[in-house]
Amino acid sequence: MSMEEDSRLQALDTPDPVLKKRRPWYYLALALVILSVVTRQPLMILAAIFTFLVGFVPEIWYRYALQHLLVRQKVDRPHLFFGEQVTLSVTIENRKFLPLPWLRFENSISPPLTITGGRASHLQTVKRDTLISTWLLWSYQRVTRRYRMRCQARGFHLFGPIQIQCSDPFGWLDREIVLPANETLLVYPLLAPIEELGLPSIFPMGEHVGTRQLLEDPLWFAGNREYQLGDDPRRIDWKATARMGELRSKIYESTTERRLLILLDTWTYSQEQKGMDTELQEYCISAAASLAAWGLDEGYMVGVLTNSAMVTATHAISAEVNTDQAQDQQAARKSNAISISPSGISIPFASDYTQYEQILTTLARLVPGYNTPIERMIELEDDMFRQGTTILLISPVNTLSENTLLYLQERRKYGAAVNIILAGDLETGTELPDTNDLTTYHIGGKEQWHGLIQAISDGQNGAIGTSTRSLQLD
Repeated sequence: MSMEEDSRLQALDTPDPVLKKRRPWYYLALALVILSVVTRQPLMILAAIFTFLVGFVPEIWYRYALQHLLVRQKVDRPHLFFGEQVTLSVTIENRKFLPLPWLRFENSISPPLTITGGRASHLQTVKRDTLISTWLLWSYQRVTRRYRMRCQARGFHLFGPIQIQCSDPFGWLDREIVLPANETLLVYPLLAPIEELGLPSIFPMGEHVGTRQLLEDPLWFAGNREYQLGDDPRRIDWKATARMGELRSKIYESTTERRLLILLDTWTYSQEQKGMDTELQEYCISAAASLAAWGLDEGYMVGVLTNSAMVTATHAISAEVNTDQAQDQQAARKSNAISISPSGISIPFASDYTQYEQILTTLARLVPGYNTPIERMIELEDDMFRQGTTILLISPVNTLSENTLLYLQERRKYGAAVNIILAGDLETGTELPDTNDLTTYHIGGKEQWHGLIQAISDGQNGAIGTSTRSLQLD
C-alpha cells in the first residue's frame, strides 16, 4: 500500500467534527420513531422521516459532492503579444450520479489581467486578479465556460490553483478543496515602430548596415585562403604566404555580420516616489524589445544584456486534475510557486529566425524589481563588447550614472559605437551626467507609455503591440 493511499485511509477513519455535530438529528429521528410506536401516532413517523432527511441529505453532499470531479483549464494560445486577447476555457465534469446544485469556483490570476466581454450577473463576480463564479452541474454533466481577457500586462502569468466549494440543496453544509490545476500564459512586451518611440525613421546608430550590403569589412579579419587570379594585391597575407610557401589571400567578414547589443538598465528608483517606477520599467523593456526587433529586421546580429532577474515555474504545471486522486492541500496551494533567477541576464548574438522568439521570451519573463548594477554586468560580460559592436544603452534618465558612461566610453576607445536611449523625465534636483559626445536620444516618459497603451486599447494603430513578423510560438 502506497503512502498516499495509507494517508487517505487514515483521513477516512478519522471522524469529521462537522459530521459529529449532525448526529443529534439521527438521535431525534430515532426518538420520534420510538415515541410514535409508544403513542401509536402515525404523524410521528412522518416527523421522524423528515428529521432523518434533514440530517441525512446534507451529509450525503458533504461526503460525496467533491468526489469524481474532473477540472481543467486551458488558454487558446500560450504566447501572446501585448494588447492581444486570450480565451481561458474552464471545464468542470461531474462524473457521478449525485448532482451539484451549488458549486463555487475561484481561480487566481497572477499577475492580474483584464477581463473583457462579460455580462454582469449576480451569479458571477469577475475581478482583475481572480475569477469567481457559481455552477450548477447535473448527474454526469460537463460544463465549459470561456473567459476573454485582454493582455495589457507583460509577464509570465499563472492561472490557479483552483478553489472549489460545494454545498447541499439546503445550503447548510459547505465543503471546499484546493486543486493544483494551473495554466501559464506568456505576454510579450509591447512592440512599437521606432517612430512611435520618438526616434527618427532612419535611425543612425553608429555605422548602419543594411540587409543588402554585401561588402566586406577590412576591420573584421576572418582568416585566409589560396590566392586566386584577380585578387586585389592588398588582400595578400604576406605572413601566411611566407609560412605556407604559396600566395595566400585574406578573408574578411561581411559587414552584414555587424553586432547590435541591447544594454537594458531596469533600475528606476525615483526620489519623488521613494521607490521603483514600475511604469518606466515597462516602458524601457518595451523600448528594448522594439529596438531588438528593429535590429533583426535590419540584418544585425542582436544580443541582449540586462541587469534584471527572470521568473520561471518551480515545477511542471498540470492543467487537469481529478479529485479522486489524493490531494495534499498545502502542496496544492503552493502549486503556482515561481522562482526568480539571479539578477543579470544575457542573450548571445544571433540573427536567425529563432532569435526573435528568444529575445521576446526573455524580456517577457523579466522581473525588473530584482536587479544588480548595470556596471557589474558590463564587467562580467566583457566578451559581448567586441570591436565593431554597436552598443545601445536603454536607461531611465534619473538613474543614469557617471560610472556607466565611463565604462561605455572605455568600450568606444576599442572600436565600439555607443548610443544612449533615455526614458523618463528628469526629476527636480537631479542632474544628468555629462554624456560628452555620445549620441543620445530621449524617448519621453510615462505620458508616452500611456499613449502607446491607449493606442492599443483604441485600435488606432495596428503596428503597435504586434510583431512585424509572424513568429513560430509553439
